[in-house]
Amino acid sequence: MESFNQNTPSSFVLFADKLPFGVFVFESPTLEFSLESKLVYANPLAKSFIEFHSGIERQLTVKELLPNLQKEGLLSHILSDITKKNGSPIYLNAELLSDQKSNCRKVYSLLAKQLTDNCFFFLFEDVTELSFAEKTFRENESQLDRVLKTMINGVVVVNLKGQIIYANDSAAKILSLSIDKIENKYFASKDWRQIREDGNPFPAEELPLTLALGEQKTVYNCEHGIIADGEKVKWLSVNASPLYNAEGKLEGATASFLDITEFKNTQNTIQLKNRKLKAILDAIERSAIVSVTDTKGIIQRVNKKFIQISGYSEKELLDSDHRKLNSKFHPKEFWEKMWKDILSGHPWEGIIRNQSKQGNFFWLQTFIHPLYDKNDSIESFLSIRFDITEEVEALENTNRMLHFTGIQNSRLQNFAYIVSHNIRQHSSNFTSLITLLEENPSEEERKNIVNMLHASAEKLNETITHLNDIISINQMLNKPMEICSINSEVQKTLNILKGSIESRNIEVFLEIENHLELKIIPVYLESILLNLVSNAIKYVRLKNGAFIRISAKKKPGQVQLTVEDNGLGIDLEKHGNKIFGMFKTFHKNEDARGIGLFITKSQVEVLGGTISVQSTAGLGSTFTVFLPENPNESAPV
Repeated sequence: MESFNQNTPSSFVLFADKLPFGVFVFESPTLEFSLESKLVYANPLAKSFIEFHSGIERQLTVKELLPNLQKEGLLSHILSDITKKNGSPIYLNAELLSDQKSNCRKVYSLLAKQLTDNCFFFLFEDVTELSFAEKTFRENESQLDRVLKTMINGVVVVNLKGQIIYANDSAAKILSLSIDKIENKYFASKDWRQIREDGNPFPAEELPLTLALGEQKTVYNCEHGIIADGEKVKWLSVNASPLYNAEGKLEGATASFLDITEFKNTQNTIQLKNRKLKAILDAIERSAIVSVTDTKGIIQRVNKKFIQISGYSEKELLDSDHRKLNSKFHPKEFWEKMWKDILSGHPWEGIIRNQSKQGNFFWLQTFIHPLYDKNDSIESFLSIRFDITEEVEALENTNRMLHFTGIQNSRLQNFAYIVSHNIRQHSSNFTSLITLLEENPSEEERKNIVNMLHASAEKLNETITHLNDIISINQMLNKPMEICSINSEVQKTLNILKGSIESRNIEVFLEIENHLELKIIPVYLESILLNLVSNAIKYVRLKNGAFIRISAKKKPGQVQLTVEDNGLGIDLEKHGNKIFGMFKTFHKNEDARGIGLFITKSQVEVLGGTISVQSTAGLGSTFTVFLPENPNESAPV
């Protein structure tokens, strides 16, 4: 086959031989392009595409050259498009260009064009690489589209004018709009209001996409509200970034955003609750005594009121424990129960007496609450306290007044009984003697009656003296209290009674704690010791081996005084309820008047203390007195 006949321009041949794609030129026997058109030229690259059968000298027709395209009905379609101005290429695999099956995976494009009135040409190009690249692109594009559709983030893409050219499903869902109402709109459109947190408009020049397009910078986590189509405000967290083409030229921008409305509402709720909580804590700080300790009781924080009432500086309090303020009023069991409760996670409430650095006592209504860490384990304790010292002291004074009133009533009853019984008895005796005297007996009888009148007068005077002793208790109540040394007061008492102790060969044992002191009305302590020790001396029963043991020791908030003897003792089963009664005696002792123990008990109770006795007839007695270590400055009337 010739490269071309004489009618074909040589310039075309020279041009076609150098083309980078295959060229086949066909000549039609008529002015219509048919399947019988014969091949008149093929450039070198075209010959490599199509295998020509050797030994065939005649010119091949279109259908003979491409039989598989003929079978598929493609040739007629290609020829009918030759005269069209904008014909499109078709894509063929290698098998369609050959008679034989091939494992070749090459892809070709075929484009048919008219050359002259009766000539046309086919252009063949190997587009295998381009085809695979396009396929990969399409696959990536499809995957990207699937990713964008399934993203929780809303995504939009805008062009250089700010027009939205793409929006994913999440964007439509977040904005409560359909995609067709988002695409083709401008992101800065007034159709949707974009606002700040305070409700003011969000400036267009500060919007993330504006910055991405204008300043070509990436913006992260910009928060603003958006209101579209009258919907409620949606709060968005927006990231925006510029988009560049293959040449690095800006062609648009993309934005991804999350709906943070619920988070924002929750955050606002939390902030509101935090403000309320802060107001409550501020009120507590101003009105309450506050501290925080770790689980071992070490102080980590104190407020100003705590510092003021404790008398210690903040530096002295921090890293110490509350034992610094312990007044030693509460027993060990009290603290053990408190710690057991709070370490179990239970809030604790109670009243605690503390002692300041200056030694003053104060009472606190206390509330202790456990504080937990992120693992729900107790990490510290919050203590909130209120100073109720005045209330407690007022209550104590009231109780003391009631107590003293009861004592005074009892004393008044006794006093009335004595007046009605003893003095009436003396009066009756006087009346009887005077009546006898008026009956003019003999001189001797008159003398006897006068002697009896003198004896009755002495008894009446003694009774009145005892009543004066009782009344004197009330007169001493308002005397000021002083710090007294127990050992000194005991020695003073023993010196007063030294003659009686030595004359009866009584051995005295002292068991008094060193430096033991007591805040008390001194004359009361002297009277109590004198009555108890003189009673022990009075009822000694042994000429040898008689003893008196005086002991004193400190108890929580109290001082215990004990006077023990091995004298006559008392039958408590018979006389137990009468021991501290007025004018009660239990032995035929001529010195006994039955007034000492009554006065002692009255004085002890006035001081807020207690007195008790243990005794066995013939073996001895033990009197035990408990007195408050630090009572009020003076006992109330």
